[in-house]
Amino acid sequence: EGLIRSEDPSGEVAKNFSLPGFRGSVSFITSMTHAFCGDCNRLRVLADGALKVCLFGPNEVSLRDAMRAGVTNDELAAVISAAVDNKKAAHAGMEVLAMTQNRPMITIGG
Repeated sequence: EGLIRSEDPSGEVAKNFSLPGFRGSVSFITSMTHAFCGDCNRLRVLADGALKVCLFGPNEVSLRDAMRAGVTNDELAAVISAAVDNKKAAHAGMEVLAMTQNRPMITIGG
């Protein structure tokens, strides 16, 4: 007996498993070996108001600056939509990511 693969909901970034006879589950996020970028539906708003559409990408859009500039709700929605539309189909490989200037994960939060 071993781990049993669970059915993952649409947009799930983790591969979920259970172990017969035990409560709970264990999950693995295999973003480097099996990219899920095309199905990822996650966005992250950081404490400083920056919007990241990919944790591995350096690109950010400042929602704080847009709101302080007095944009309307429709204009803010357009800023967010443009950021999502510019999301790449896949993140770069480990070698490129290692050389990319990006916030450390510990400062992004989650």
